[in-house]
Amino acid sequence: MRTLFLSAITILLFSCSGNADKVVTEDSALKDSASVKMSSWRELTESWNASLNLRNAPIMKSFYADSVLYYGDHLAADDVVTRQQGYFSSNKDYSQSIEEYIDEVQQPDGSWLIRIMKQVKVNGKIANYPASLAFAQNQGVWKIVAESDDITDLTKAQTQNAGYAPEKVSIEGLIEANSTFSTANGGDPKSDGAVQYYALWCKHPLTVTATADQEKNGMKSMSNVERVQVVGDAAAIEKLLNKKVRITGTLEYNTGSEFNTPVIVRAELIEEVL
Repeated sequence: MRTLFLSAITILLFSCSGNADKVVTEDSALKDSASVKMSSWRELTESWNASLNLRNAPIMKSFYADSVLYYGDHLAADDVVTRQQGYFSSNKDYSQSIEEYIDEVQQPDGSWLIRIMKQVKVNGKIANYPASLAFAQNQGVWKIVAESDDITDLTKAQTQNAGYAPEKVSIEGLIEANSTFSTANGGDPKSDGAVQYYALWCKHPLTVTATADQEKNGMKSMSNVERVQVVGDAAAIEKLLNKKVRITGTLEYNTGSEFNTPVIVRAELIEEVL
């Protein structure tokens, strides 16, 4: 079962028919991609799929957030596109289509997980892959924050076990600057100013176990923790934004509204990982 939608970002998907009537300039496509308003997840997903077949780097990048969990690796948007273009260069006949929309699920953090069946042609062979995209809002625009397929998820699924302070941890991942609205007036974007905070996309999801005493104090064990707020030397953090880092420090459970993720890492040492 396959349903195709005309999207808010109309991009030509070059096919054997070569229908020139569908051509829209790259400039207009890129402009539209920056201001798209969601009317259908399928429309946005179709447009993303078309951008890959178009193979235009700026258009492809416009679909991704600044940092992306890309097939198990935390990458900056530029690195995602570089990896895609490298693959295209090695596989000249690459093309992709969406054969089926399997599910659309809103996550607790407000993002949406879209599960699809994609069909990929490469080196003359055609294969179907169950795949997924996660969209989250960035300054009012929906962007891809995660992309993967079931095979990659199975082969790369690893978990790092950890405990809360005073236990020391060492976590690797991609660090980024995020923003949210202050809660002075209830978190209303019309009346509250934006507040910046730092977050680490963990290389491996964390399973954080609270001791019996910690549970008595309101702390909870957490599983599949992929993103933690980073608290520490702001100057040191700023120097390493959007880079892969290793943070050594302690984990804390967010028992109030001061922080923006359920688990916080209080960094004692932060260093770049090459």
